Amino acid sequence: MKIQLDYLTSFISAAEKGSFSAAAKELKKSQASVSIAIQNLEIDFGFELFNRNKKYPVLTEKGKKLLKSTKLMMLQYNDFISQSRAIEAISDVKIRIGIDPLVCSEKIIKIICEFSELYPLVDLFIMQQNSKMLYNEVIENKLDLAIGVFSDLDMLNCEFVGAFHMRSSWVASPDYKNGDISNVSIANMANSRLLTPMDLKCPVMSELSVAGQVWYVEDIHTILSFCRDGVGICNLPNFVTKHDLNEGRLSKVSFAFNKLTDEQWVTSIIWPKNESLSQKLNWIYKKITDIEFI
Repeated sequence: MKIQLDYLTSFISAAEKGSFSAAAKELKKSQASVSIAIQNLEIDFGFELFNRNKKYPVLTEKGKKLLKSTKLMMLQYNDFISQSRAIEAISDVKIRIGIDPLVCSEKIIKIICEFSELYPLVDLFIMQQNSKMLYNEVIENKLDLAIGVFSDLDMLNCEFVGAFHMRSSWVASPDYKNGDISNVSIANMANSRLLTPMDLKCPVMSELSVAGQVWYVEDIHTILSFCRDGVGICNLPNFVTKHDLNEGRLSKVSFAFNKLTDEQWVTSIIWPKNESLSQKLNWIYKKITDIEFI
């Protein structure tokens, strides 16, 4: 059975207008073509759609049931056509972006949510990995754009722009070193273990050269668990440690040799070398670079 959409349109119009002639006028067709279309439907379905014994055709009981299904199907078909045309008009059907969990604050989440509302037909692939892995994915053209904390050397193999600053603090378990985490001296720091994300390069990181031992831990959840369990101290963005500090699972660490209460990380956006950002990617780029501090 091959049902033509044109036949179904004639059927709906005739049922709603009450006559084949009125349907023909609405559809700008001849009355004969409307009548033939409906006859062909009746042959295909195997039952009469209209009772023609009266002056004007009247829907049969089966015709009434079919009309509801037909109108629903045509509504879905029209939605399908509209979506197809909308998809044809967009330049990016799928966008691939990477976000380091260490920079994925509420502001970044809000930008992604705004993007989904503004571009509902664009599929978004989001990879959450450490900055080093995101960098590798970008230079291999597996990501269209990435946000993270990248080293200056990464600028050589991709497009690179500074984005925003993140305030960070040194934290540790309240019980670390028997709670002696206030005004830590260089001597005490030399006997401490420092936990830091893999290959992290911060503008102010003199503690790295003082600590007796440094553990590089890539996963943000693992480094937080180690810190809560008293394995060592770590420097993380304030939005990452905020909940643990409020719950008393972590406390801020202060140093006798460094009086800065809030240090800052510089985040960056990278994308493949010699590539221009599309309209959608440029929207994300502008939103992120409008952020000043997290």
